[in-house]
Amino acid sequence: MVYDLPVSGTKVKPQQLTALHLFSGLAFLGTGAILYRYNFELTGWGMTLILFGLTLMSVTIVKNKWLTGNGVNVLVRIVELLVAISIALLSFREQWKFPIAIFSVLVAVLVFSLYWERGANQQLYVSVDEAGVHMPVTSRKRFVPWVEADQVLLRYGILSIDCLDNKLYQFNISGPFTDIDDFNNYCAAKVAEYVPARVKNEW
Repeated sequence: MVYDLPVSGTKVKPQQLTALHLFSGLAFLGTGAILYRYNFELTGWGMTLILFGLTLMSVTIVKNKWLTGNGVNVLVRIVELLVAISIALLSFREQWKFPIAIFSVLVAVLVFSLYWERGANQQLYVSVDEAGVHMPVTSRKRFVPWVEADQVLLRYGILSIDCLDNKLYQFNISGPFTDIDDFNNYCAAKVAEYVPARVKNEW
């Protein structure tokens, strides 16, 4: 038996998308200002970075909903990544230690974000099966086996997973779920089944 319960929320919160766009824009703006002010050979590139950083931050603030849409967000992330890589390579060539550190980290974060933000708005589920409770990728813990569960209960649209170590995980269930009694009975039976397998306290 497998129960898939849809959970409220998404894989990536909109404010997380926004924060990284703003951070990237601020990094480009600051770097551009320094290049424009202190490097006379790269004033043109400095001004370009200033304008790019200001544009990115302005669009993030004014057109946030459009920018964080799946298609647009990925495209802008790729542009941010290419610009960050260019600055990192220039920093390595010129041996600018502080920019090397900043943009190496930013490149790594942007690469990870491209992976993590795929399907950012996809529906999340809690799955309950013969092995235990499989929680969404956003949860602190991804899996609770039946031997570690003290109670798994769905009531009033909230799924509660009470563990033997006194940790409690709760999820708001979105959408209708009609098999509540069958689900609760199934979970109670699985918890009772694994009671003999629990590690006994020896003291």
